[in-house]
Amino acid sequence: MVINGTAAPGTVAPQSQAAKSAQGALGKDDFLKLLVAQLKNQDPLNPTDNTQFVAQLAQFSSLEGITNLNKSMEGISSSMSALQNSNAANLIGKSVKAEGSDFSYSGSPVTVGYDLTGAASSVKVSVFDAAGRLMRTIEGAAQPSGVHDSVWDGKDMNNNPSQPGSYSFTVTARDSANNAVSANTYVYGRVSGVNFDSGKANLLVDGKEISQNKLKGIYR
Repeated sequence: MVINGTAAPGTVAPQSQAAKSAQGALGKDDFLKLLVAQLKNQDPLNPTDNTQFVAQLAQFSSLEGITNLNKSMEGISSSMSALQNSNAANLIGKSVKAEGSDFSYSGSPVTVGYDLTGAASSVKVSVFDAAGRLMRTIEGAAQPSGVHDSVWDGKDMNNNPSQPGSYSFTVTARDSANNAVSANTYVYGRVSGVNFDSGKANLLVDGKEISQNKLKGIYR
């Protein structure tokens, strides 16, 4: 058989690297065409060995099975995405806990959370406004590793009330040897709606859009 060059009778000439790059991976239809072409162009006096032919048929069968499996998995993935999007709508009206450090302040005290990876002798929660200005620092005492909460009363460094709007916070913790202790931050809020973007559901939590996969807790 002759493909992209000259080959001996009863054999399939290998494709060039350029041809492979242009065409991409062979599918089951391409494989079948090559197999049929090989049979048509084989030397009648030196036909393809039966063992080799059976092996090629087995390869074709495996390729077809993988192709069908991929299609089935794509269908399952689409169904799972649709189910997750449907479940997201059921979260409207519920309070949630999610990974993140951005939150909305409406005039009432705000609770934020963090997860210390180790015991800390001192913890400092810093609150910033949308422009990145430091609004308030909340000093904490020694705390063990694990999840903790901190409440910002909405006042700045001069004890004046802050304006409603978007804010963020960071957590700085150190152990007894003054080494930094890392912390994952969390925000709390109530789900008011769901936005769908490229088939994925994003929750509106107190006016902030949060990916559904960042949820860490759901409450009534």
